[in-house]
Amino acid sequence: MKYENRVTVYIDILGFKDMLSQTVNENGEDIPEKIDKIISAYKAIRDVWDLDYTSMLNKLPSKSKKVTTFSDCLVISFKTNEESEIFHTLLEIQWMIMRLITRGILCRGAITYGKLIHTDEFLFGPALAEAYILESKAALYPRVILHEDLIELAGTTKRFHNDPEMEKEFIKKLLEKDSDGMYYIDYFASAESELDNHYDFPEYLYNIRTIIKTGLDKSNSIFNSDIRVKYQWMKERYNNVVDAAQKRSFIKSLIRHGDQELAEAYLELRKIN
Repeated sequence: MKYENRVTVYIDILGFKDMLSQTVNENGEDIPEKIDKIISAYKAIRDVWDLDYTSMLNKLPSKSKKVTTFSDCLVISFKTNEESEIFHTLLEIQWMIMRLITRGILCRGAITYGKLIHTDEFLFGPALAEAYILESKAALYPRVILHEDLIELAGTTKRFHNDPEMEKEFIKKLLEKDSDGMYYIDYFASAESELDNHYDFPEYLYNIRTIIKTGLDKSNSIFNSDIRVKYQWMKERYNNVVDAAQKRSFIKSLIRHGDQELAEAYLELRKIN
């Protein structure tokens, strides 16, 4: 057996131990609704990669993609020469993040490429080790990060009717570049285009706000400063989206096009102080 050159994604569900501790009460009895929340998260993850995307994304299912879940971790990988698979996988990860957010759950991860063996029986290699280190040491916040060289790789594995720059532009629309130079999959502003309709976006932002507020309230102690900084990172990005959504010119545009209800929904959003 030899290594394959594979793009490798390592994702960790944040706060999983705390979620598990809430599934049993102080008398050792199961709490079904808390167990169901974890099961719902697993189903949300599995659904993203079990669905037939042939009609949705106009592509054939990846021949080499493998997905493995264990405890609070998820590993996805595929051969680096798969046509446009980097773009499609980034989009699938964005969908997964959004589905978890509706369940009040956050994740963190990293994407690399290199040597890996990923079968039903074996999962190991330098690419996975690098992804794990990046997730634990560099991701820091609730974000899935990747280096710019992965975007360059995507330009060489484009679909036949895309030129390299077009493929990279498609990918960059899913990403934001952070202050540390790392790219991450954007689940704030760019999430709007992946929802069923524009009216779902204010509710989605409300869900994010609830997660951030709850996290900040629970970490309001010097002993939880490492947790608090994660929610502060989210807070900054959430507030930026709300600012953009409540710009007078944007609200007037919505009203002018007959979207009074949507305009009111955006105006009801509240920034986090």
